Amino acid sequence: MTARKQTSIKVDPLAWEEVKDIFKEYNLTVSDAINIFLNKVRLEKGMPFDVKLPKKRDTQYLNKLRNRHIGVDKTVNIDDIMNEMNSGLS
Repeated sequence: MTARKQTSIKVDPLAWEEVKDIFKEYNLTVSDAINIFLNKVRLEKGMPFDVKLPKKRDTQYLNKLRNRHIGVDKTVNIDDIMNEMNSGLS
């Protein structure tokens, strides 16, 4: 894998704190997750998901998602995933 580029971004501090714990369950850092997102945008040639505001009836569902507990395979290596994604772009 090539050397990673050091950058600085401004993020919502509440979101940052919440996602750190979520990504930790996946054995990922926030930086890893951002790299996955950026590569997914490259593969899709655009946003990899619909961007729209939730409807009021979806609030209960969103709260349920926020409180879920996900089992994650901690043996997964993020560098292997990134290399596989990058090989698909060649």
